[in-house]
Amino acid sequence: MISWANRAPWRRAVNARTTLLLCAAAALLEGFDNQSMGVVAPRVVAEFALSPGWAGVVFSSATFGLFVGAALGGRVADYFGRKRALVVSLFLFGVFSLLTALATGAESLALARLLTGLGLGGAMPNFISLASEAAHADRRVSAVTLVMAGMPFGGTLAAVMSLGAQFGMSWRAVFVAGGATPVLLALLMVYLLPESRHPAGAGAHAGAARAAAVEPVRAVLFGSDRALTTLLLWAAFFFTQLVLLLMLNWLPSLVIGLGFSRTEASLASVCFGLSGSIGAVVLGHLHAGSRRRAWVAATYSGMAAALVTVAAVGGTFWMIAIACGFAGIFIIGAQLILFALAPLYYHSAIRGTGVGAAVAIGRLGSVVGPLFAGGLLASGGGSASVLLAIVPFVALGGGAAFALTWRSQSGAAI
Repeated sequence: MISWANRAPWRRAVNARTTLLLCAAAALLEGFDNQSMGVVAPRVVAEFALSPGWAGVVFSSATFGLFVGAALGGRVADYFGRKRALVVSLFLFGVFSLLTALATGAESLALARLLTGLGLGGAMPNFISLASEAAHADRRVSAVTLVMAGMPFGGTLAAVMSLGAQFGMSWRAVFVAGGATPVLLALLMVYLLPESRHPAGAGAHAGAARAAAVEPVRAVLFGSDRALTTLLLWAAFFFTQLVLLLMLNWLPSLVIGLGFSRTEASLASVCFGLSGSIGAVVLGHLHAGSRRRAWVAATYSGMAAALVTVAAVGGTFWMIAIACGFAGIFIIGAQLILFALAPLYYHSAIRGTGVGAAVAIGRLGSVVGPLFAGGLLASGGGSASVLLAIVPFVALGGGAAFALTWRSQSGAAI
């Protein structure tokens, strides 16, 4: 039996594990939705006879919603509380994903995806912040990296579910599953998710939260010697997401352009995603140690080396599969580690705003990356030239992340 003296630490431990588990589930669902439209795109385009212009609108509408939702979601949470903001965001994300399954044309599909993106964007900065606050101070980077590893696993689940088309399953089933599950998770969170250890509206933190909410966003992000920290974080997020989304969207086509078959290209993409999920967990533990600066340099150097290797490797499939696996480890790992590091640079009262802004800037990079690759290929560039052309972006993102390790972590202990 647990004594009264030991009950409080025991309850904190249970609350922390519950929070991390629920946040990991939210990350998995976010990854599922991020990949859902991509894996059903050919069937959606065929059913609605979408022109290239409308297809671009439909596929980019969720990304725009994610940008706006991330910018607003963290800000709202700093005032009303992260649990409330996360529950509402997940509920909206689920409802509008269900409406995606009911779309009857290009306009309704684009609107549903835009609104789904708003919910998705609002959820991410809050489950990142909640996970960071739930973990012990010396395990935050590794714990949040493990939570965020749910995202690529969610994307893999979406790809597996899309294979149901071979058995007559409609593309709409992907969005029914991707909509009903977040609604159920939101309801579970109402009863099971502990509030942040520093909830808005409670105790001494209430005044700080309200002050942060009414303080201009510019002062929150750039005041009190935070300007350089914020700009470095934004640069790291922007360039890392640029490279990540370019690879997620274009890797199969790039592998085909290197002389491999469609099946081999699909398997190379699986190697990229699964290796990234598993490798990110290992990198998270390494970055959580005392040699973070060295591991940041090693991670981005490994990213550049892997891209050069993918561009140069030829011959047998196993060589390209291994090269794509290493690329996934470093590229996906770098992004998940940035998610874990971002909350450490903002104290609790403004953490949602700081993390939300960084996530939003990263979303801009996720738009630029695929467009950059498409432009290079349209102008006559080959797969190898695209892979080599993004190495300078890796250098810029890595330089910003490396410089960030010299900045003080004002929220590391709270």
